[in-house]
Amino acid sequence: MTSLVNRSSAAHYTSAITVETDYRRWATPLREIAEKKFRVPPEDAEALVNDVFIAYLLRIDAIRNPEKWLVGAVCHASRGYWRREIRTEPLPRNLHEHVDPDSLDTEDRLVAKLTVALALSHLPERCGRVLRMYYLDGYSIAELSTHLNTTPGYAAQVLHECRRRLRQIYRRLARERTR
Repeated sequence: MTSLVNRSSAAHYTSAITVETDYRRWATPLREIAEKKFRVPPEDAEALVNDVFIAYLLRIDAIRNPEKWLVGAVCHASRGYWRREIRTEPLPRNLHEHVDPDSLDTEDRLVAKLTVALALSHLPERCGRVLRMYYLDGYSIAELSTHLNTTPGYAAQVLHECRRRLRQIYRRLARERTR
């Protein structure tokens, strides 16, 4: 008997007039729940209600109490909305001051890469090897210390010194480039 009732209710929802009537009846209260109870912004609350109503239409055969189901679904969707929103961070106010590295001129990027390559070639062989192992090969400090036959603390100190030397050489070459 219940399958006949479900079939008749499914046939009932094939009518566009009935779907529109139900949407008009429940959309505003559902939107108010999302906006007032969960403080979802109005434009996002509208989208949530539309998504909930589509899910409602897809599951109409299994829903016993449509009003309770819709209220529960919009509450759940609103909580999900805030879970997703927490993971996003707002853009900084001074966004126009931030430079996108990809927006730099191609020539400047090429010159910077060549300057780094030239600076690396000016480093002592040991520093070049340590930097390559750490940054390109992915060695940890512990693995570096094993390879250098030293303690992890001294390996970190060697890495620091090699970075410092590379910065000095790079700055000198960059100054020469701008002359």
